[in-house]
Amino acid sequence: MFLIFLCLLCFLCSFLPAQQTLKVDVNLINVFATVKDDQGNFVTNLTKDDFRIFEDDRPQDVQIFEKQEKVESAIGILMDTSGSMVDIMPFMRRGIRDFTRALPKADEFFLVSFGTAVKLQHTSSQPQKHLEDSLAALRAYGTSSLFDGLLYSMEKVEKSERPRKALIVFTDGNDNGSNVSHGRIIEEIQISAVLLYFVAIGSPVLVDSHTLEPLSEISGGRTLYAPKQEAVSPVLDQIRTELAQQYYLAYYAPRRPGFHRLRVEVPGRNLRIRAKTGYTGE
Repeated sequence: MFLIFLCLLCFLCSFLPAQQTLKVDVNLINVFATVKDDQGNFVTNLTKDDFRIFEDDRPQDVQIFEKQEKVESAIGILMDTSGSMVDIMPFMRRGIRDFTRALPKADEFFLVSFGTAVKLQHTSSQPQKHLEDSLAALRAYGTSSLFDGLLYSMEKVEKSERPRKALIVFTDGNDNGSNVSHGRIIEEIQISAVLLYFVAIGSPVLVDSHTLEPLSEISGGRTLYAPKQEAVSPVLDQIRTELAQQYYLAYYAPRRPGFHRLRVEVPGRNLRIRAKTGYTGE
């Protein structure tokens, strides 16, 4: 009897590491792709067979494919409340109210302010009045901790089970108060699957586009500019429409350290594709 038990124990011990190795050594790589034709119109009739994904120039087998309307989102909304945003606050408040009211009920969101400190202001599980009160109480003053806010919000949105994860960040791109470095943010973007959309309100001359545009491009998002004399809602409508028109593609890859370049193609068609440019393996 003891011999049978010992054999069974040895069998189980040899089996479990194989299962653990299988889980540890494989990554699911998520890619969201925005596809437009040469006139700037969204292309929404593509299938899994139309796409090709390359990692470090090697073709990958797309194992998950979903069209835009089927994918739920987790969205972090970030407000720069530093002193440079005094004239911008009313535009941000109005735009955020309009944007959150139009989100699908299946999506979740949260609001974070970053100025002298980073603070979670609201989550979608709280009443709309709480959001209104939180927005009304915000004041612009002090320094900007943009990178601290980005890191906090990326870590928070990554905890969501919703496949699509995005941050919409109202800022002029200036950071003069963060503990987190610019290089750390680039690393986090490459590790994560979070899309970054920056909304810069006001004169483009006052915006640090050299910081914002590369960060959004790495993630597969983009940077949008809105003059102060115009409503912010149309710019946010562009983001909401784009999120609703994306394709979700994913494949399994061995865990390998270092940066890995990604390229998404639709062979045989003259299309413009925007997607994450790479990821950093652990």
